[in-house]
Parts: sequence; structure tokens; C-alpha cells
Amino acid sequence: MPLLSGIYDSEAVQPVCKIKENVSVWTVGKWYHFRVDMIDGFPAGPDNLIDMVNIAGATNIAANGTLAKRLIAALQIDSYELLQLRLDVVDQIEVRVWEQAGQTKNATARTHARVAPHSRTYDPNMSLTTFFIIGSNRDVQIEVFNPNAYALPTARVQFWGLRYLVTEHTTLRGVDDKDKVQAAIGASTWLPAESRIS
Repeated sequence: MPLLSGIYDSEAVQPVCKIKENVSVWTVGKWYHFRVDMIDGFPAGPDNLIDMVNIAGATNIAANGTLAKRLIAALQIDSYELLQLRLDVVDQIEVRVWEQAGQTKNATARTHARVAPHSRTYDPNMSLTTFFIIGSNRDVQIEVFNPNAYALPTARVQFWGLRYLVTEHTTLRGVDDKDKVQAAIGASTWLPAESRIS
């Protein structure tokens, strides 16, 4: 496995740091800084295979229809947890990711990219779908589209990645100066757990 050169490396999912190293996470409009106490796998499997039709309480997703963005209870975490996740679609659907209800992921000022079955052709390890969730009540939401001319009974999305247990460096909350952070706690890996368009 190659060395990690960035958080969106095109290889299989890898930790962004080691245990006892630091991460700095952008969320709710500012930087929070943490020490990583433990890293554990969050493998793809039946518990992380989410059927968005079921989550919506529907019987299907209509032809050319949409399931509005919704919270996924299976991806809700506790206060001092960090998830580094990737996703893939199992059915013939397209998915948009929202990091918290109002923050688009994979977006510019004019477009919001979708993950589709053919995404794996261009991104074999789905590395461009990488997203981070930090702490409780900062939940990801998923929006699903059916581009087909027929209804689908399922709209399944598979999630996998890594789970980190972290401790916050509370005296640095909101500090965005890399040199000040490094002087206080040493090197840190900087991560987005919420998008910024500008």
C-alpha cells in the first residue's frame, strides 16, 4: 500500500494519521483540534448497507423521482468520534451528499455532483466520495435520485471507512493559524467535515 499523500488518495481507504497524532477538523464554521486516541475499521457490510427507500418509509422510488435528503441513523455518532467514510451505490440510482442539512458535499457554486453506478469507472476505490463526520448532531444527509423511466423498490447505498476516537484540545477551539496550532500541539492533519463554497 502506498504512503498517504492526501485525504482523497486513490487507493483503498487509509487512516489520515496515526494513533496519538492530531487532526484539525472544519465543522460548524470553525476549526476544532483533536488528539486521536484510537482508530478502528468501519467495514462495508449489511449494517452499513442503507436502503434509502426503507429510510424514507416508502415502497419505492418513483420513475425519475427523488427521495429528499434524510438523516441516516446508522451513521450518527457520539461526541468524541470521527468517521472517515466512502460510499458506493448498489442500485441504479444517483446520490448527493449533504454534510449537515445545509452544507453540500462535492459541490461548486453552480453544481452539486452526484455519485452514480458508473462513478467507479473513473474512481475505482471511490476515493472522491470520502467525507468526514465529527461528533454528535453534525450528521450527514443523503438525497437520492432515480434517473430511470421505471420505479425502483430499493435505493441502496454502501458505506465503509474508519472510525477514530478523539480528545479535543479545547484551548485551541476556533484557532485557524497553522503555526499557532503546531506550536501548541505539534503537527496536525487538517480535514473538512463540512463543505465551504467560498
